[in-house]
Amino acid sequence: MKNMLDQERLRAYLAAEALRVPWKDPIIVKLQEHLYVVARGSERITKCDCGHEFGPAGANWKLGALVHDRDPKEIYPAATGPDPNWCVFREFYCPGCGAQLELEAVPPGLPFVHSFEPDLEALE
Repeated sequence: MKNMLDQERLRAYLAAEALRVPWKDPIIVKLQEHLYVVARGSERITKCDCGHEFGPAGANWKLGALVHDRDPKEIYPAATGPDPNWCVFREFYCPGCGAQLELEAVPPGLPFVHSFEPDLEALE
């Protein structure tokens, strides 16, 4: 995959992202709007743009987030919303800044979905 990436463009993008955050850890990849995988020595950690650390990059960052399970009937009218016995809207928030990081529409009781794990070796 390394040959497929435009390395100069990636470096410029990550340099621009680094200007937006208050910490100095080198960014390896931006996972989504507020989440990054950064280098801390030989460790790779998931970090919010506010600086809150969620732990190792290979782990599911959602386990360290604030979670709110929302009944779909709170959002949709009773006639059109999903059945709360079959669906829950699970919202994930950063404990450091309160930014909403992700939303899952899942069956009640389903473990947190580990939605994305980048190939960090290909990016370094």
